[in-house]
Amino acid sequence: MFITKKKIFLYSSVLFPIFLVLNGCDKTEEQQHGALPVDITVVEKRDIPVVSHLTGRANATRKAEVRPQVTGILQKRLFTEGSIVQQGQQLYQIDPSVYEANVKSAEANLASAKANLRTTQLKAERYTSLLKQKAVSKQDYDDAQAAYLTAAAAVKSAEANLSTANINLQYTKVYAPITGTISRSNITEGALVSAGQVSPLTTIQQLDPIYVDLGQSAEENILLRKNLTEGKLAKDGKATVDIFYSDGTKYKYPGTIEFSEVTVDETTGMVNLRAIVPNPEHVIFPGIFLRGDINQGIMPKTLVVKANGVQREANGLTYAYIVDEKNTVARVNIVLGSQSGQYYIVNSGLKEGDKVIVSNTQKIRPGVPVTPIPPSDKANVSEKKQ
Repeated sequence: MFITKKKIFLYSSVLFPIFLVLNGCDKTEEQQHGALPVDITVVEKRDIPVVSHLTGRANATRKAEVRPQVTGILQKRLFTEGSIVQQGQQLYQIDPSVYEANVKSAEANLASAKANLRTTQLKAERYTSLLKQKAVSKQDYDDAQAAYLTAAAAVKSAEANLSTANINLQYTKVYAPITGTISRSNITEGALVSAGQVSPLTTIQQLDPIYVDLGQSAEENILLRKNLTEGKLAKDGKATVDIFYSDGTKYKYPGTIEFSEVTVDETTGMVNLRAIVPNPEHVIFPGIFLRGDINQGIMPKTLVVKANGVQREANGLTYAYIVDEKNTVARVNIVLGSQSGQYYIVNSGLKEGDKVIVSNTQKIRPGVPVTPIPPSDKANVSEKKQ
């Protein structure tokens, strides 16, 4: 079979355009691959809140262990366990019969002492008159005066004994020393209680407001004080605290830092920060584990980069891909500070205005040409599509 010149011409006229098209497609793919579009974020300066994420436990603002001050049989419990009691409210009644008898005995002793005082007083007055008349000796006069003074002292002693008896009688009624939530009763009716016993009758805790004791490392505390001293933090009033439960749920009432230890715990290396937090519904109980985010101030004009632009190697090295002046990829090692929301504070490695790549980071390498797409351009493209 012979191929004529005419057929060759026809074949050539058909294949040549196809070759051009295929060649053009390959060239376009190379161009697109060579200038890969990437999303970027620009390194900038922002006012960054300084927040410490600490953990701790809740403690009652006031706690009173109720103990008996006299010995006797417990007759009645006059409160509901777990309820809120008021200061001065009667909680228990101890059998008062012995103490009532002691009061009556003290009253009788006082009456006897007063009667004896009256007798010795009259005798001393008579001897004073007789001494002027020289009808009694000086010794008899002195004895009468001494007896009078002794009787007067006996009256005061009897009065003190009566006061003690009345106090002990009052102690048979056990009152709440503070206002707060009362726990269960450790003693039942009919039990013998004694003054100074080790175990309390019950415990009262004031839960509104409540303390949250948070632990901060000594290094963080030193850095905070240094930044405050050097004026690096814009701070107004007391530091506020956002409280979170162990599951991450935020508590609706923020607290304030009221107290900071001046010593470091040798076993943990931590400084105790005490926050006072409103607790009107009594949903926070003493001993519960909590997290506190302390808003310690504002770091003004701080160099930051978005967190999605930060890359990390397995060895812990932190770096970022940036777009250089030639629109090619460059890798820079960076040192970061604390995180605030979606931003990291940049300590070194980046400067203001650097374009950090946040997309297609698996497809790029240093020296590869890219087409940076700022966030504003992405928004415009989305609007045009809509």
